[in-house]
Amino acid sequence: MADPVKGLMDSITNDDPETRGQQLWVMFALAMFLVATLNWYAYIREPEVIQVEQLLEYKNEIVKLEGELISWVEDPYSSGDDRVDAIIDDGTGVVEARWYRPGSMPPIGTTVTVMGDVIEYDGRIWIQSLGAGAFEWSASDLPEVEVLAIADVAMDPAAYAGQVIQLSGFLGESVSPDATFTSAYLGDHPNYGNSEHQMHLIIRSSTGQWIEATSKVEVQGILSYQQRDLRWSLQVQGPEILVDRAHMIHIPQLDWSAEATWSYQSGQTVEMAGLLRTGDEDWTLVGPNNRAICVIPSDLDRALEANTTMDNTLQTVQGRLLWSATTSSWCIDANEGAERRLVDPQTPMNLMAMLSANPIGLVEDPDATYTLSAYIKYAIEPSVEDEEGYLVDMAAYMPGWTTVAATFPGPSTAWLESGQNIIANVSVMWDDEDMRIRLVVHDYTLGVVPSSRGLLWDDGATQWSYARDQNVLLDGEAVNEDGAWRLYQPGSNQSIALSPQGQAIGIDELHSDQSMTWSGRLRQMESPDGMSIMYTLDQADALDSDGDGLGDTLEESLGYSSTSEDSNDDGVSDRDDYEASQA
Repeated sequence: MADPVKGLMDSITNDDPETRGQQLWVMFALAMFLVATLNWYAYIREPEVIQVEQLLEYKNEIVKLEGELISWVEDPYSSGDDRVDAIIDDGTGVVEARWYRPGSMPPIGTTVTVMGDVIEYDGRIWIQSLGAGAFEWSASDLPEVEVLAIADVAMDPAAYAGQVIQLSGFLGESVSPDATFTSAYLGDHPNYGNSEHQMHLIIRSSTGQWIEATSKVEVQGILSYQQRDLRWSLQVQGPEILVDRAHMIHIPQLDWSAEATWSYQSGQTVEMAGLLRTGDEDWTLVGPNNRAICVIPSDLDRALEANTTMDNTLQTVQGRLLWSATTSSWCIDANEGAERRLVDPQTPMNLMAMLSANPIGLVEDPDATYTLSAYIKYAIEPSVEDEEGYLVDMAAYMPGWTTVAATFPGPSTAWLESGQNIIANVSVMWDDEDMRIRLVVHDYTLGVVPSSRGLLWDDGATQWSYARDQNVLLDGEAVNEDGAWRLYQPGSNQSIALSPQGQAIGIDELHSDQSMTWSGRLRQMESPDGMSIMYTLDQADALDSDGDGLGDTLEESLGYSSTSEDSNDDGVSDRDDYEASQA
């Protein structure tokens, strides 16, 4: 092979007198050909699969690396780069992979194969990749995810260290759509203060959407112990957070007199009431003692203002609470809110918002009526006369719960339940006798009746007093003593009076001598001698969720379904099946 090549070179350089002696040019051309060939070979050859601990030996070379994806951030510096920074762990070490013009990312915990150039600069080393083919994985590489409750992790977090787990809960703070790193908490109760357990979250990469505080979410990530902060954290990815849109979030009401606490709601959607002052550019909301906060209307609000002026009217506004660097003050921004509207004239006014905005003005105009949304504080019994009661701004007790006295018109035929929503037309008056504002309810519409409250025997009489007149659930065995029924705590002599409703199934032969869950209204009354307080479970019956005539507890013990009237789909109800088996 060498002789023909040599002959070709000699003919090129020596036969023609004009090119004789020009061997240097031929050598240069041959060198360029060899370099191009080597580069082509380096490009098409299969890169070598190495481990993280070997990276320094392959600087500026194309390699492949296989490991577990433990974290990733899209556009880490929020500069608009089409880039993802991923962290890969192969057991021998951890390396960052900078992926430009990336494709879709797999879930955390996936085993991936990364191909890229090994870069070392200023003491740091990473893999630099380009294009959608740089990361590879298959369905068999996806992680096995264990679905847990936050309480499960709290009992033994070390048992799940390094594992991919899935949790559901409620976010403790709002998450910005463009934040690439967020520290938050996931609780097991929408009210942050009522959560029994809280899981710390490290959210990497932007979510692309606002996720409101108290939102119900499902997250998946790797549990790890943070030595610096001495706590367990779940590493999750923002785009992978699933939000339950059916869950109603709690929107906090800003208090005019507690401006120092507003920073706790920074970034959240909030409500506030006051006198709205509109203008061509700047809008403000004015409260008691001429306190003011800037509000930023949306285009819908400006269009509404152009048709029907809202200037100097009492309004409840809703938007995102943000700090304005321009005015060095707080602003409520409708354009950052979920509804894109600052003022919705169709929404009933919030009770506490109405009173906190302009209490003196409301009392001075007793003939004015307002439509408001509130909740019943204590259950109110049907009456033929006007009934005294209380309205609150939340369905259940929370810090900052505020109460206003109200007079309800009689006669009424149904109970007004504790925690039940009420939309009412009211007027405001000053009660000279009690020296307080009182609402006079003219007419109202009630919302869905809240679920029955579960009681425990060990809670005792003091705790039970908070549930008086409410629908409750209580486990016990019904016993007839001298013609009067009593409900006994299982395995104990402790009991309360039981007043079964007509045709109650809990006292028939099928349910005799059974400890069951009973449903009824807890009534508190004086003992016959007037020296103590006693409780009665009134209008009571065994809990029967599917209405088939068998109590839930009995069905579960028999292997029937408590949510289906015909568990085995044979066309015969569960009660008839059970009666036939007893014949």
